[in-house]
Amino acid sequence: MPRFRADVSRISPYTPGRPIADVAAEYGFDPTTVVKLASNEAPLPPFPAVREAMAAAIGETNRYPDNDCLELRAAIAENLAVPAGTVWVGGGSSELLRVIGTAAGGPGTSAVYAWPSFIIYRLASIIGMSEPVEVPLAPGHRHDLPAMAAAIRPDTTIVYVCNPNNPTGSHLSGQEVADFVGQVPADVLVVIDEAYHEYVTAPDYHGALALALERPNVLVTRTFSKVFGLAALRVGYAIGSPETITELRKAQAPFTVAAMGQAAAIEALRHPAELGERVAQNTAGRDQIERGLADRSIEYVPSQANFVYFRLDGPTAETTTALLRHGVIVRPFADGWVRVTVGTPYENGRFLSALDA
Repeated sequence: MPRFRADVSRISPYTPGRPIADVAAEYGFDPTTVVKLASNEAPLPPFPAVREAMAAAIGETNRYPDNDCLELRAAIAENLAVPAGTVWVGGGSSELLRVIGTAAGGPGTSAVYAWPSFIIYRLASIIGMSEPVEVPLAPGHRHDLPAMAAAIRPDTTIVYVCNPNNPTGSHLSGQEVADFVGQVPADVLVVIDEAYHEYVTAPDYHGALALALERPNVLVTRTFSKVFGLAALRVGYAIGSPETITELRKAQAPFTVAAMGQAAAIEALRHPAELGERVAQNTAGRDQIERGLADRSIEYVPSQANFVYFRLDGPTAETTTALLRHGVIVRPFADGWVRVTVGTPYENGRFLSALDA
């Protein structure tokens, strides 16, 4: 048997939401009747023009993609009104987070983040040979920013802030984020993960791009996997100082964003009206689920993302298994908490009916 790193042996492999075919086979369902609301995926496919761009890119798959993603970076820069040199692209924001953990971590370092939050922060820290420092959420399932600031040690090199937070859906105001960043030492990288940025409707929220453009130690990550419906193509990006990005890219493998993914992302940015429709649909679906939970006196956390975090009595495994038996896939968490993704009106209704059953 080969020898492996002892710290990596502590990691449990990432467990995604169960595939529809797997659940259908186990419980005897027609796969078309199973509703998957476990992985925060968009319930609708990419825009029609994006699918056309993907099809056109198939003919170029014998060539390596543009390693610098020049056209995509230019499109993102134009869309966000930022310099192209401040844009970094990778194979989903998860890949960028892993690269950050490797490039800014290392033996004798630590990384601070809230918990529960996105599991990749823990994985990236361990793989990057940093000590994970997990700070429990405050009441209301929000980041405890004072406690996170206090948890920063002399050996801390990275702080992760997920806004809105996954899995709870809670958010931080723009002012809270700015005040927190002002407390972090200048030699500590603050990664503000805004994977669910487009879904937010709270008036006190605003993205942290301005902070990333002003401060070399701030990086904002976003993704095309959620509202744009490109999860299978793995395209994410970060905004930050060109000097910071240059250092981080040294730990990134080449050609991590396929040509099809680049073409799809470029085209997706050309359809703001369709994007607005998707955001409105999500807001309506989120309200549908939250009203349904409230009507049933089920505890939940008000969400600013495309999912809702709720808790039922009894062990989490029993809750999720019971829902599986009714053809609804959700994501279990600790202490009875469950996360359900916002789907189509029909899918949301199936979820609420399964709860009643």
